[in-house]
Amino acid sequence: MGKKAVEEIEERIRSYLGMNYRLVGVKILEENVDGDPSTSSGHSHPAAPMTFCRAVREALEGKELVIGMDDLDCPSAELCLGFREPMFVEVEPRIKSKTKAVHIGPLEGTDVVLFVLNPEQVMVMSILLGGIKAEFKGEMAICGEAVAKVYSEGKPNISFLCSGARELGGFEAHEVVLGLPYAQFLELPSKMTKFASLSRSVRGSMSQLLRRF
Repeated sequence: MGKKAVEEIEERIRSYLGMNYRLVGVKILEENVDGDPSTSSGHSHPAAPMTFCRAVREALEGKELVIGMDDLDCPSAELCLGFREPMFVEVEPRIKSKTKAVHIGPLEGTDVVLFVLNPEQVMVMSILLGGIKAEFKGEMAICGEAVAKVYSEGKPNISFLCSGARELGGFEAHEVVLGLPYAQFLELPSKMTKFASLSRSVRGSMSQLLRRF
């Protein structure tokens, strides 16, 4: 699927949910994968090391970033994203293959799509997807719960974030992050067509809508 078609899907989803933020794609580049996306126009490493949640925040504002281990200012993200392995105790969730870089921003061909949502929007997504499990510990939130877990298991997950994401990433108290496998992201338009009136009806009579289906 081409870039334009993916952008159209994003716009439909954002309009359907009433989202304030754009969606953020996360692509994991493993050590044995050739090529470096930072050589392409518009893709660059950050000027200074930053936390992963801060990089996601910048992607929400339109930036495209390539993150290597030297670009991270967060040991937890280094572990969760597969840049290095834990030495003394097991860390979960984490990517267990060796990561070379993480490309943040574009949606086309990505591995995980991140949604910044409020509780009502999560409810709508849960109905579209036939339910979503939320496994979170309040730590290693975006890097672990929203990216590594979804990448490794191929299932959506909701993170209620952690103090680092809120303080350093600038996420607000009412915001949560949904990580969605790319394949399920592409399926959303057909699900939205089936539940065409969902985003409007939840504000009125949710019980009537559910009885209809």
